[in-house]
Amino acid sequence: MNKITGFVIAAAAVFALSGCGGGTDVVYVDPEPELVTLYLVDEFGIGVDSVPYTCVDSFGEIITDDFTYADGEFTFALGDRCTFDLFGFGDPVTGVTPPLYIVDIDWFGKDDIPYECDNGVDFTSGTTDFDGWFAYPVDAYCKFWF
Repeated sequence: MNKITGFVIAAAAVFALSGCGGGTDVVYVDPEPELVTLYLVDEFGIGVDSVPYTCVDSFGEIITDDFTYADGEFTFALGDRCTFDLFGFGDPVTGVTPPLYIVDIDWFGKDDIPYECDNGVDFTSGTTDFDGWFAYPVDAYCKFWF
């Protein structure tokens, strides 16, 4: 009788601790951010390589800290802000800068991308043109909001 009482108490404890219901636990998984690849090219459609760039997310965390590849390729996540270091672009005496464009894999310009460029003296801002062109001063850092 003592063994049966002990077994009944143990079974009741297991039932009480296991809870009621038969639902399943729901686990929410954040999806990976969608990555986008674009290209920084010159006026002849040639990729501009070795340009340092850093992308941060909406929380200010660095997501990408890299250089553009030989074809001007750079990658970021939607919603990132990317800063390109255009030091050495342009003639400091005349202030003339070579045209640069942001294009997709088919070399179509990416328009309406907000940007700001600053070199500590001169400042430009706006959105990229229909062909992906943007204005920037000599030796500027340019931030783009993708």
